[in-house]
Amino acid sequence: MKDGDFILPDVFEGFIDSEIMDIETYYLIYNFVALDNFRQGEYEGNMYVIRKINANHIQLENEVATENTPKPKVYIYTKKEFLGLLQSHKPSL
Repeated sequence: MKDGDFILPDVFEGFIDSEIMDIETYYLIYNFVALDNFRQGEYEGNMYVIRKINANHIQLENEVATENTPKPKVYIYTKKEFLGLLQSHKPSL
């Protein structure tokens, strides 16, 4: 296990708690990440920014927590990892 492995679940849980308010928001984020037509871009949420680095890599940053830091901490996921984590936190209808 790498050092970062211990923090990733907490980071994603924080993302879910602050960003996924309802099923519509879930689908907006899911579709942004899933669609290959969006190769690059950002989804700016309440606290987190999701950046598509390319068609297969997603960057997650808690923008509020790192706002005044010289070097923000970001977490990189493959598209498959990110969508899998997102699916495991899908809100009920």
